[in-house]
Amino acid sequence: MAVGTWLSSIGTIAAVIVALYLARRTERVRLRIQVGLRVMIVGDGSPPEDHLSIEVTNLGERPVTINSVGWAIGKRKQRRFGFQTLSGHHSDQYPAELQHGKTARFMVSFRATPQWMTDFARGFVKDLSDGSLRTLAALVNTSVGQTIEVKPEKELLQKLKAMQK
Repeated sequence: MAVGTWLSSIGTIAAVIVALYLARRTERVRLRIQVGLRVMIVGDGSPPEDHLSIEVTNLGERPVTINSVGWAIGKRKQRRFGFQTLSGHHSDQYPAELQHGKTARFMVSFRATPQWMTDFARGFVKDLSDGSLRTLAALVNTSVGQTIEVKPEKELLQKLKAMQK
């Protein structure tokens, strides 16, 4: 009889642990973020258009609202932050609510803002050395106060590095 009581107690504890794990997992914000250069081909006869793209996909079960995207560079006390404004009529705008599996694309059109790369390199990044560019990160800010950092793709870093010459 004591063995049955022990087994049912262990089963109950295991069920509670699994239930808590599943509940916490569904409440967590899970985003896939890609930051890089993209070419948009609209298909209406207009020429292809280059963009900076920050693409955010909600992989979690709960809806997420993206309040803003921005940048950070540097370490510790020398770390600087910047807010990214958006341009182009194909870009999603802030705030963007994402249900499970939905994607928002925050873009900067290089046709609408042709000086963006130069202004970003010289005005925000400033130091285009490899060491400095390794600290560059895009920031995605959610409505629940979570900020997620992601490294830009190599192509963007290479274009920024080329601005040094």
